Amino acid sequence: MTPEKAIEAIEARIAEKTQGFAKSEEIASLKEDLSSVKGIIEKSAEGKEKNAESMEAVKSQIAKIEGLIEGLKEEKRAEKTTRFKSIGEAIGAAYKEAKDQILEIREKGGVLKLDVKAADTMTITGNYSGGVVGLSSLEPGLTRIVRRRPFMRQLVNVAGTTSRYVTWIEQKNPDPGAAGMTAEGALKTQNDYDLVEANCEVRKVSAWIKVSKEMVDDIPFMMGEINSELMELVELKLDSQILYGDGLGDNLAGIDLNAITFAAGSFAGTIQNANNSDVLRVAMAQIANANFSANYVLLNPEDCAAMQLTKGTDGIYTYPMFIEGPDGITRVKGIPVVENPGVTAGSFLVGDFTRSNLRMREEMNIQVGYVNDDFTKNLMTVLCEARACHYVKSNHYGAFVKGVFATAKAALETI
Repeated sequence: MTPEKAIEAIEARIAEKTQGFAKSEEIASLKEDLSSVKGIIEKSAEGKEKNAESMEAVKSQIAKIEGLIEGLKEEKRAEKTTRFKSIGEAIGAAYKEAKDQILEIREKGGVLKLDVKAADTMTITGNYSGGVVGLSSLEPGLTRIVRRRPFMRQLVNVAGTTSRYVTWIEQKNPDPGAAGMTAEGALKTQNDYDLVEANCEVRKVSAWIKVSKEMVDDIPFMMGEINSELMELVELKLDSQILYGDGLGDNLAGIDLNAITFAAGSFAGTIQNANNSDVLRVAMAQIANANFSANYVLLNPEDCAAMQLTKGTDGIYTYPMFIEGPDGITRVKGIPVVENPGVTAGSFLVGDFTRSNLRMREEMNIQVGYVNDDFTKNLMTVLCEARACHYVKSNHYGAFVKGVFATAKAALETI
């Protein structure tokens, strides 16, 4: 065998025997194998002086390997495997380490303290530190702020427009506005009226958020949540404008702006113990007298509950007109009641909501872009907007009656 092959054989055996650092008997076996290889090399080199230098190199290499093997201690190999000792094992290990001292004390006397280390009970408090990730489970997504449900678009007359202004023509000032009975040969009744143009300008509703590119990239659901948030904010603003917009500046003209105020009329001072149901019934009559048919009643949930909880002095509930149907919809005289926190508590609005007109110039949409130095700061601006106008034609103002319950009940109450 050549010196090169001898070295390869030795290294292969070392790799095989020392893998995992198994047991002391394997190390002893490795020493025997090395002695055997050494003997083979020496025999193969006899009588071949030209290989003397090579053989010296082989012997030197073997000496280094032997030194390495001698440095392998059983205690060092044990460090590769972490295992808690039992009490018995710990005592035995401590005894072995102090054996010489024990023998000395037996001959000369004295006291020896054995340092026994055993495994302790593991607890979260005692053995876990640095955070709570390992003790946690993360629910996916984001728990969003709870807001009221937009509802006005589901009630009113909605259509699109392609212009900045929506224009209509109304009939005004009829004269005399009625037909007459005519005798034979007499002058027939003449009528005329004016045509008045009115219009509504489209307004913009918008909301935006500036966010870093890193936040969008590193939080998987972030972009979707931003889009949802902005769309919800725009929808809610449009919803409140349809109902309560004052028409000033960039505000829409809402229903409440042009609704007729509740009037007791012939019912004034005639109803004993007037309640909210009485008020709504009189409001429906007021609308009917204006030649419209109410199709919705808008209430705050608090006022709706108050109606259901109203009792007489005998403790019996007093809402014969306030009934919840099999479809789960509450009705007053057959007209659905819509409950929403968007309606001011203590107030009511009854009407024919087909006379409320919402025209969408631009539906809600999301745009992403850079503003000013956004690009150099790794920021982006996310914008949601919609363009719309809302109007109630002046000839239809009587289709809506608004009021405050406390005031209306006082007007109905017997004197």
